[in-house]
Amino acid sequence: MYTNSNTGMKNNIFLAALAVLILTLSSCKDWLDELPINTVTEDQAWQNASDAEGAVAAAFSIFRRGLSGLTKDDTPSTTRNGSWGDYYFWGDARSGDWITPNNDGDWQAGFENRLIARTQLEPMTNWRLFYRAIEQCNLVLERVPEINDGFTENRKAELLAETRFLRAMSHFYAARIWGDVPVNLQARNVEPLGREPLKEVMKMVVDEVEIALPDLPWEYEDMTRKLSMSRGTKGAALALQAHAYMWLNEYELASDKLQLIIGSEKFDLAPISEFRNLFDKGESNEVVFQLYYDNQFGEFSDYYGHILTYYLTNPYTDRSNLSLAVPKSKILEIFPDYARDGSDKRVAEFFQSIDFSGSASELRPIFDDPLQNGERQIMFAKFRKVKDRSYNRMDSPVPIFRYADLLLLKAEADARLNRLGDAITYLNLVRERADIPRFTREDQPLLIEEILAERRRELIGEYHRVYDLVRLGRLHEFNPFVSEQAEKDGAGFFPVSDEAFANNPNMEQTYYWQFNQ
Repeated sequence: MYTNSNTGMKNNIFLAALAVLILTLSSCKDWLDELPINTVTEDQAWQNASDAEGAVAAAFSIFRRGLSGLTKDDTPSTTRNGSWGDYYFWGDARSGDWITPNNDGDWQAGFENRLIARTQLEPMTNWRLFYRAIEQCNLVLERVPEINDGFTENRKAELLAETRFLRAMSHFYAARIWGDVPVNLQARNVEPLGREPLKEVMKMVVDEVEIALPDLPWEYEDMTRKLSMSRGTKGAALALQAHAYMWLNEYELASDKLQLIIGSEKFDLAPISEFRNLFDKGESNEVVFQLYYDNQFGEFSDYYGHILTYYLTNPYTDRSNLSLAVPKSKILEIFPDYARDGSDKRVAEFFQSIDFSGSASELRPIFDDPLQNGERQIMFAKFRKVKDRSYNRMDSPVPIFRYADLLLLKAEADARLNRLGDAITYLNLVRERADIPRFTREDQPLLIEEILAERRRELIGEYHRVYDLVRLGRLHEFNPFVSEQAEKDGAGFFPVSDEAFANNPNMEQTYYWQFNQ
């Protein structure tokens, strides 16, 4: 097992994580409704089961906040007025598939990998909230074992396993964004730590999850599926292990973990007709792990709001024009079956054309043809809300793992192991749902390319594409602003924020970003 033995390495990111502000929720019936700990102190926070439940809820709340992005409330150094859905910038923006129809300079800088020069993008280089979540997990793992009041041993074991899962998930997500990252497995660690190699981080992730797995349930009793799949479950943990193994090129181990998920028969591919339940409500047997941003609990950002407010326009939001879009030519490139004969049913579910001739003060109609508008005016509508033009209070699920993703990951792992028949079977499960022809050619290189192309289609806008490309060293093939040598030097990863270097002689910037400010 990986152990964090390099105590001489320094990084100030773990200072003062004991005071964490989180949302105050109103009910104690559901896990998300547990009253969280507003201030974690040694004197008051660790008395009974309710404190423990709240502490774990706090960790998940901080992680959700981390994906959304830093604001002025998080650090006075930022000039941003609200969170932008940084999970989009990290996982999708640099894929080469997106444009900014209103020519927004910050979006364009993100597409072009100019991540330091633009002041508004600097907060995206800051990993502070990920490590606050990790510190909260460390505190839970240290203090909760001491609590007996109001606990069954089974419930305590579940909470500790769930916390270990989230600690692994936080390290995993940070490693996909920044590459080499610090590993912190100790509460109150004021010894600044340096960066560990990405592969060592991924090994730690799979080891942590292995410890957690026996005590994690497939689902939590007396809880809606939406809430249950927003927590650490056995399915989410196995999916995390499989993804980490793919980064390690351990395809046999990844395939084995994915087979456990498939064999559990706990998950299904949702019919196309139920995509709104999947993408808008997060209520589907296809969901394996998601984070749900809930307006009723205050999880929105003033003015800027959820990333949906940039994808969508009137009639869903108050915006009169599009800020982010996939151009028509790129849609037809990504979905060749639709370009040929209109057969891919996902296109109409993922994209819409709005009649922009109507008044911005009224609900604008939606054309029947999803690609009717021109090159730069097609709305990415995979995630939608009611047509009430609500602007800054968008709430929706942010998918982390869903069954289609895992079937395609299984297909990739099996294809790389030369199990071509199995790979084709899993690939075709996803293709058949989309009503496109089955893939039949048992040609390993061609099959692998087709699986990656299918992941691009199926998971578009779900914050996977850049990670897939960086994992394979192929970002430069799709983003013209990243050269092959630049990618080898680390251009596929985000630069490390200046904040991480304060009083920290052991912190080192990614090689590429040392010379590309």
